Formats: sequence, structure tokens, C-alpha cells
Amino acid sequence: MCAIVDANVVHELFGRNCTEAGTRFVEWVDAGSGRLVVGGKLLKELYSGSQAFMIWQKTAAKYGKVRFEDDGEVNARTDQIRRGGLCKSDDPHVIALANVSGARLLYSNDGSLQTDFKNKRLIDGPRGKVYSTSGVGNFQQRHDRLLKNRNLCHWPREGRR
Repeated sequence: MCAIVDANVVHELFGRNCTEAGTRFVEWVDAGSGRLVVGGKLLKELYSGSQAFMIWQKTAAKYGKVRFEDDGEVNARTDQIRRGGLCKSDDPHVIALANVSGARLLYSNDGSLQTDFKNKRLIDGPRGKVYSTSGVGNFQQRHDRLLKNRNLCHWPREGRR
């Protein structure tokens, strides 16, 4: 299963102000159940938002916990999405990363991005799911259900594993 972490929550997963939900998410990736996908503009945002993320991803990449998507492919898809006019958030690069990578789980507290991620016209087969701490801050039963969901990847290219 693969997931995307939005830059607006990176502080919840890495560094001194981690939340329980963020810690459980990282444990899910570290334990081998999940894989984080990154690429394009989002990778730059994550790097600039958290030095702790930069350190973690170097080790995680060695163990196959992080998959880097081609920046050119993500950027080209971002341009297509932007031209399509369906994206309501200012994050078409995140939707593009989901399309290119097949990730169907997003950790974000950005309401507009959450709406876009669940929009069938932007992400489908399966539809996008959102892991959020907006309004709650701590780990909830719904978070546990999302991390146990085995239907959170769609491989857009033949033979992808």
C-alpha cells in the first residue's frame, strides 16, 4: 500500500512535535505495511518543511519504504491537471503524484486538497482516501482502519510493483 504525505502535516510525523497519529503513520511505513511515494514539487516542499523528514527518508529509501517518482512525469501530469480546471486546491502536484504513483491514501489537513483527493474525476480506481488529524489531533479508530486497508494502491503502468 502506498501513501502521500502533504507538506502541511510533515511536522506531525517527523521532528519534535509529532502527534500520535503521525507516529503511528510512520510506524506503518517503517514496519513494511505501507510505502511513502514522493516526487515533483511535493518532494521539494517536504525537504524544505522538515530536516527530520530529509534524514528519515534517506534511511527509509534504502529499505524500500520510500518510492521516488520521476519529477518530469509528475510535473507533466501536474500541468495536465491544472489545465483541466477540476482541481479546487492549490495542490495539483499532489493529485498528479497520486495519478502517477497509484497512491490512494493521503495524509493531509488541507480541506480543499482532501476534497480534490476524493474527487472521482481526479482520482479513481480505487478512489482516494484521506488520513487527517483536523479537529482531533490524536489517533482515532478511523486512522487504524485506513492503515489496515489493502486497497490503497492502483498501478497506473503495466507491471508496476
